[in-house]
Amino acid sequence: MNLFRSREASLSAVDTKTQLTTLGSQTAPGPLLVPGEAKFLKSARVAGVSSNEAAAQGGWIIRLEGPGIERGVFNLAGGAFGTAVATGAHSRLSSVRVPINIAVRPGQEILVFAEATGADMGTYQVGVTLEFGSEAGPESVSLGEITVEGDITAVDTLTRLTAQGSVTAPSRLSPPDAKVLKRILYAVASDAAADGEVNYILRLGGDAIKGGEQTFILGAESFIDVATSGDGINNDMPVMMLDNLDLDITPNETLDISVEMAGVDVGTASAVVTAVFA
Repeated sequence: MNLFRSREASLSAVDTKTQLTTLGSQTAPGPLLVPGEAKFLKSARVAGVSSNEAAAQGGWIIRLEGPGIERGVFNLAGGAFGTAVATGAHSRLSSVRVPINIAVRPGQEILVFAEATGADMGTYQVGVTLEFGSEAGPESVSLGEITVEGDITAVDTLTRLTAQGSVTAPSRLSPPDAKVLKRILYAVASDAAADGEVNYILRLGGDAIKGGEQTFILGAESFIDVATSGDGINNDMPVMMLDNLDLDITPNETLDISVEMAGVDVGTASAVVTAVFA
């Protein structure tokens, strides 16, 4: 049996944790309580956009907190966006299901927060649906996560992600009872400040990774100037997933997460990455 609960809200500033407390016409739906039949938070369905009021780039993260979560807190990447112009952009993103599978306490409250990162792009609208169930989903139980973000300002330059919005120095230690890095959640987008084309590369290293540095191509992006009268250039990436990685890890060791651009510079990019352990 699955049960669903949703919350949404507007964000008005970067690096500011904002609780999602409304649901459209329900301006005060009350606390989001774990249903009595639920033992696991199976997934989150997430969607978010910015108002594109600045020619800039950024990302956003979700924070799940409160007594309803067995381990107290779980963060995850939400998405990234950028635009080359401050007028005329149009964004439309469908919600994305992200597997979570963490233990929850029935009858206890879960607080859902969102936070914008990177450059200030105006107002943000974020919505989250939580999926509860009596059993975990097939993706395996999560034992913890590491979520980091940062800006990449030049091509062919390794940039280590060490911040988490308003949390300037989040823990990057692997969970004490974890055995594998199960999946990576990520989003990356640039401000398209220059004509060019790039690949985005993810590097996982540090003492937490037993097999040495692991590398992944996250995606590619290009930009060329619009006509003088043109508008509407925007760049949105919903949260994406590299699943079933099953990388052997050492518990209680530091995970280094880095992202870089390779190719011809397209400006500044914002990246948000979550490593999920099992």
